[in-house]
Amino acid sequence: MTYSFRDYQPGDREACLAIFDAATPDWFAPFEREQFEAFLDNGPETYFVLVDANGAVAGSGGIEIEPSRRTAWLTWGMVDPARHGQGLGRLQLEHRLELLRGNGQVDRVCIDTSNKTAAFFERHGFVAQRIIPDGYAKGLHRHEMTLRFDHAAVKAATNGPGSQ
Repeated sequence: MTYSFRDYQPGDREACLAIFDAATPDWFAPFEREQFEAFLDNGPETYFVLVDANGAVAGSGGIEIEPSRRTAWLTWGMVDPARHGQGLGRLQLEHRLELLRGNGQVDRVCIDTSNKTAAFFERHGFVAQRIIPDGYAKGLHRHEMTLRFDHAAVKAATNGPGSQ
């Protein structure tokens, strides 16, 4: 199936909440629902939905940039648990990282995630900075992770050898 990204719209709220509910309590703590609702209701600035060829929301995730710290945060990323194992989490992560790499004002990307997804982010270059046991709920440990961009290496690869 083909998937695409588009900006979040208020009409996506119920679909996003349904995915959150399907992912609770395995991937999110129940108390986080109220926080996610508030996030959606405040009109997130940079938040995307991943939609299938039929227009159904399969996942969502966003980014927030702190230019003064040259830091970006990945926000509220999730994929419908019924669609896990199809590479959609990777697709969604790559989409957000590509946007951030192209920004030029971001040197590092941070995420607070759980022990359930920390290994996924490690496979994509994120490194745990701190782990808080039961940081979200009993058995749901908080992993604060960072990925650093090497802009010099990207520039060299783009310009090729011998370029000025």
